[in-house]
Amino acid sequence: MLKRLLVVLLVMVAAPVLAQPQPVASPALRGAAERVVALLRGEAQPAAIFTPAFRAQVPEAQIQGVIAQFTAQYGAVQGLQGVDPASAEAGVIHIRYERAIVHMQLAIEPAPPHLVQGLQLTGADMAGDTMEAVLAELGALPGQVSFAVARLGDGAPVLTSSLGPDRALAIGSTYKLFILAELSRQVQAGQRRWSDVVAVDRRSLAGGIVGGLPQGAPVTLHTLASLMISISDNSATDILLHVAGRENVERMMATMGVRDPARNRPLLSTLELGLLKTAPAISFALWQQADEATRRQLLANEYAARDPSRINIALFAGNPIRIDSVEWFASASDLTRVMDWLRRHADESARAILAINPGLPPQQRGSHAYAGFKGGSEPGVANLTYLVRTRAGGWYAVSLGWNNPAAPVDENRLAGLAARAVMLLR
Repeated sequence: MLKRLLVVLLVMVAAPVLAQPQPVASPALRGAAERVVALLRGEAQPAAIFTPAFRAQVPEAQIQGVIAQFTAQYGAVQGLQGVDPASAEAGVIHIRYERAIVHMQLAIEPAPPHLVQGLQLTGADMAGDTMEAVLAELGALPGQVSFAVARLGDGAPVLTSSLGPDRALAIGSTYKLFILAELSRQVQAGQRRWSDVVAVDRRSLAGGIVGGLPQGAPVTLHTLASLMISISDNSATDILLHVAGRENVERMMATMGVRDPARNRPLLSTLELGLLKTAPAISFALWQQADEATRRQLLANEYAARDPSRINIALFAGNPIRIDSVEWFASASDLTRVMDWLRRHADESARAILAINPGLPPQQRGSHAYAGFKGGSEPGVANLTYLVRTRAGGWYAVSLGWNNPAAPVDENRLAGLAARAVMLLR
């Protein structure tokens, strides 16, 4: 799933109880928030604010780059707007800029001098923001962009705002929506139940939870699907692709409205994609030159039952790798139709799974009656796709895709633009 630019200690905030007084930020937490403001103003240095562990993972040059980006995007820092504590050592801070209120999750060490051990941008409320402003920023991004906002109703989705909406781009893990949809179809057809138990019989690229379970461990389809969508668990994904059937999922792409499903055939598992991206040039040339039938034979023979530990994961932290040829592809318009299919035809369990991780900053999650989400990323690729129901009852799909074969893309920047686009639906 999407990597965060700043490392953060995530804190679960309990729902407030009526009639209880609002908690007051501890002096240590408020003091740390003020030091963050000083840093953003250029009046303090990272070494005086962050723990050594934080600075080891986020170098000073990267921190200064983020500060410069915030200033360019939001204007000058004006001060601390407020602090919403979750505990004495963690909470959400709100920083007033010239053109926005920026929200960040903050976590500090419990002992003096209470250095910051976690800081993460969670969103920004732009003053006088418009969809035209979002479009202008998307249009200035290097590489290619596909963006669409569609109003959903009884007929086909109706675009209300777009930029390159029919431009098919690499979408990363957003393709897992196709698998969720096919599983939902099979459940409603009586072929499967979400409570069906399957064995962990394959593993994929590092990350997630399922890859760490013992071989043969029993897991329900519902649990696997929840992990596939909410945390983009690759091993869960590959198990479900095998259970649902590759060719069934391929047919589902066309059913949902992907205009060029042939580009994704044969539909790759996450492990197969990793193997092909890191394959030697000679092996990759064979894949490139093969037709669909030959590629299916290669997957069944040359790329079957490979050990994921043999893939050099470090390669996926560098420059883009074959993103124009080995990926999963769809346009923003395609993905609005995919979300509309899930709205209309998926069962209640599938839609609930889609909403486990709404892909929005914490302070925005209650702004809509429903928010479902799936995103995907790798170097040079980012996609964020939402299904939203407003408090007024209107349904919308929003999809943002950004590809740059020449360099990694700024996923946090795209996430900020996505949050703004979704908030403007209100």
